[in-house]
Amino acid sequence: MNERDPNYWVSIDPTRGGIAPPPARTRSGERAGQVLLLAILVLFLVDTFLPWQRVCVDLNDFGLRFAGCLSANAWSGTASHVGQAAGVFAIATIAVLGLRLGGVDLAEGGDVAARIGVYGTAAAGGLKWILVLGRLAAFGAWMGLLLLMAMAILESIAWFGIR
Repeated sequence: MNERDPNYWVSIDPTRGGIAPPPARTRSGERAGQVLLLAILVLFLVDTFLPWQRVCVDLNDFGLRFAGCLSANAWSGTASHVGQAAGVFAIATIAVLGLRLGGVDLAEGGDVAARIGVYGTAAAGGLKWILVLGRLAAFGAWMGLLLLMAMAILESIAWFGIR
């Protein structure tokens, strides 16, 4: 290396005692919105493991009694591939939002990836809910619907800048 090489010189701020960090990209309100969105996504991911479909049987004939319940979560049961897509979108979006909140600068690609992940999760989860609704829907499906609506509304508010 020589002095003419642009990589030879490093810009150091002597008043701070080191290399200056990049300026923060988000305001505190945007950061709070991202934290809330991350919490909703984590709750939705947990909800995908709760029963989305449930059927209970109680047979009492000829002196024999058979009773029990079967349940399926969002990853299985009716339209399992759609529930799996919702879960994968949620996991990927949690990773992107976690990196962004941790200070990793993903530039505009991070914004686009987070938006695609949120709306992908909402679309796949909503389709799963619609397909489960007529087939023995359980409490997990209803909780999932509320979380999906909250997630989509929060992301839309952040995207369109509604205050």
